[in-house]
Amino acid sequence: MSQTLICDVQRFSVHDGPGIRTTVFFKGCPLRCKWCQNPETLRFENELVFSVNRCIACGDCEKACRHRAIIFNKGPNFVRKNCQACFACAEACPSRALEPAAREYAPEKLVEELLADSEFYEPEGGITLSGGEPFLQPAFLSELLPILKREKLHVAAETCGYFSWESLAPLLEMIDLILYDLKALDPDMHRALTGKDNRLIIENLRRLIDRGIPHQIRMPLIPGMNDSDGEIDRVSAFLRELKETGIWLLPYHRLGESKLKKIDSELKPLGLASYTESELRAKAAIFYRRNIAARTSNEVYGLQPGPEIDTGK
Repeated sequence: MSQTLICDVQRFSVHDGPGIRTTVFFKGCPLRCKWCQNPETLRFENELVFSVNRCIACGDCEKACRHRAIIFNKGPNFVRKNCQACFACAEACPSRALEPAAREYAPEKLVEELLADSEFYEPEGGITLSGGEPFLQPAFLSELLPILKREKLHVAAETCGYFSWESLAPLLEMIDLILYDLKALDPDMHRALTGKDNRLIIENLRRLIDRGIPHQIRMPLIPGMNDSDGEIDRVSAFLRELKETGIWLLPYHRLGESKLKKIDSELKPLGLASYTESELRAKAAIFYRRNIAARTSNEVYGLQPGPEIDTGK
C-alpha cells in the first residue's frame, strides 16, 4: 500500500467544488506561482513549520535537536541547512510552535478520516483533491480513488494542469469534476509567473475537453501580473476556440503570505492590494465583451443568469 504526504484535511470547504466538501491538500507542486496561497504544499519533502506566535521561549527545541539546526537565543534561530526533518524538536515543543508541514497517509487511513464527514456531503458535496498538485501522485490515487468511488463519494480535483497525461488517463473516469487552473495564456508570461511554460497545461486541457470530462476552467487573477486587457483577450479567444462559454475568476488575496516565514519559503510577499468590487467587475466585463461569462464563487458577472456548470453528478 502506497503512502503520501498530506498537508491538511480541511473540513466544511465551500469554495472547492459544489456543496459542502472536505478538501485534501497533497504535498508537492511542479509550479512556483508567485502568489501561491499554500506555500507549505510546494516542496515534495516534509519540512518544519514554525509559528512564532505560539512560541513560549522554553528552549526545549534546541535540547531535542541532534543536528544543531536550532540555536536558542530568546527564541529559536534556525540553521535550515542542518535540519534533517526528524521533527524531534516538534515532538518536544509543548506549545506546538514547531510542527511538520505534512503527515503521511495510506489510502485507507485517509478515507477513514474523510468518511467522518460523510453526513455533510449530501446532496451535492463530497471530496476535493487539492494541493500542491494531486495529479502528480498517480500511484497513490490509483489506490485512493477506487475506495472513494466504492463509498459513492463525489470526487473533484483541483489541478494546475502540469502532469503526465499517460499516467493519469486511466484514473480520470473516477473523478467527477476537474477544477482546471489557467494562469496565463502567453507562454513567456506563464514562465515568469510560475517557473514553467504552459505548453503541457494547454495540451492537457485540450485532451480533457476532447474526452468530455466534466470540468470548470478557472483563472487566478493577479493585479498587474496576468490581468491586462491584452491577456484577458488572449484567454477569451482561447476559450472560444475550445467552445467554452465561462470561466471562474479566483481574485488575488494575501492570506497565503502569512505562511512564508513559517517555512523559510523561496517565495516573497507581493505587497499587492486585493481587487475592489468595482475593479473585479471591470475585469469580468472584458470577458463578457468577448462572449465569456466570468463568475466568482459568489456572483456571475456579465450574464444573468450565468451558464450552468456541469458538476459531474
